[in-house]
Amino acid sequence: MNSVKNIVKRMDNDELIRLARQLDVSLTERKVKRDLLVEIIQGELEEHYREGIPWKKTRLNDLAIQISGLTKKFGKTVAVRGLNLVVRPGQIVGLVGPNGAGKTTTLRILAGIIRPTEGSVQVNGFNMSVHPLKAKQRLGYIPERPTCYPNLKVREYLTFIAKIYRIPKIDATLRMKEYVDLFQLNGLLDAYIGTLSKGNLQRTLLVGIFVRPPPHILALDEPIYGLDPRGAWSLKVLLKKLRDEGSAILVSTHILEVAEGLCDRFVIMNEGDVVGRGTREELFVQTPNAHTIEEIFLELTGGIPEA
Repeated sequence: MNSVKNIVKRMDNDELIRLARQLDVSLTERKVKRDLLVEIIQGELEEHYREGIPWKKTRLNDLAIQISGLTKKFGKTVAVRGLNLVVRPGQIVGLVGPNGAGKTTTLRILAGIIRPTEGSVQVNGFNMSVHPLKAKQRLGYIPERPTCYPNLKVREYLTFIAKIYRIPKIDATLRMKEYVDLFQLNGLLDAYIGTLSKGNLQRTLLVGIFVRPPPHILALDEPIYGLDPRGAWSLKVLLKKLRDEGSAILVSTHILEVAEGLCDRFVIMNEGDVVGRGTREELFVQTPNAHTIEEIFLELTGGIPEA
């Protein structure tokens, strides 16, 4: 409850009035001191959440992400071959490999954008081919090349996302404020999405994911790329916090520093095949001649180049 109270304290006057109306707080006086309004709203929220904050109660299936025998062919080209991968609650798994390894194809299949040639993907127990809406409802996906509705303002997009995921207005208002602050989007809420830089578009899509209640099931394709150092730091800290609270996170990247500093386990791909998997320590056992994660990666994906 203290975190909710702190969110209220950070709200500007317009946001406070909007939240007061959602809580049916009677504003009979023409002028109300800000401190008094904050206190009234905090009291109303205590009553509203007297049985606990709802987004602290949900649980995930033990196999939050399950990819089984996944193969994808484009004509005669095999982009992914026989991939098996599991992400459980409380894990960040790194899908690592050079460009063209099959990482983005895997995440696009997981998100239901393209269909596999063989195999299956399940999100929280729902098969993406059989129950696509239920699977997509539970998955938060950020593509490698983020796109969005260019004619919507940032605020309109976030409100739209909250509505289609049926998030109660009060919850949506509080969560939107929390993550807009975290990713420093306050000055861009009334900007059109079509005018945003790649980094600010990435921030907007991330807030759209986190408006939904945790624990999350996330599939993030190169999520750090495009973010400035502060945004990248905020995201990495948040992902670790969410993992510790029970979220299941799959991160695709070819940036080894990101993978090593963020992930608990690794699946290394090369030309559509899995060439290594395990924790950092397990990968060193598999490649005894390697001394760094970079050397492991190079050895498993074609060998260490000669000087």
